[in-house]
Amino acid sequence: MKRILPVLAAALLFTGCATSRPYGAALNEYLPFTGPPIQEFHFWDLYSWEAVGPHQVVLWSTPWEAYFVTVGSPCFNLEWTNRLGVTSSAGTISHFEFVLVGHHERCQIIEIRPIDTKQLKVARKKRSVEHAKGTEGAPPPPPAATTPATAT
Repeated sequence: MKRILPVLAAALLFTGCATSRPYGAALNEYLPFTGPPIQEFHFWDLYSWEAVGPHQVVLWSTPWEAYFVTVGSPCFNLEWTNRLGVTSSAGTISHFEFVLVGHHERCQIIEIRPIDTKQLKVARKKRSVEHAKGTEGAPPPPPAATTPATAT
């Protein structure tokens, strides 16, 4: 069993993709859609991941299932890594497992929260439509000027 865990962890290492979002934007995007903490979740494959803070990462197990994971200190390189893996026991991730950062850092999971991915995707689509229309962050239009009626 001790030999299987490192092999499983190595198999789960993936290369992340860089984002051009301002600092804290990803964290603020996911937080409104997180549920209450859970003890564990079933996990067979790491579909995707995104570091969203110095101690937070979002793990996507499928395109429809994501978890907001908080790790303990010290976890120095989580925000800057381009490689991430997760340990699991019998296909389950719990607070006894670790997020593997880069090649050498192990950060223990201290909290897991499921993400309502349906609502997250609705909000993303709404924001995308607003951005396309150019209304995102724009001030409201001025009130229409009324012209006084003139008598002839």
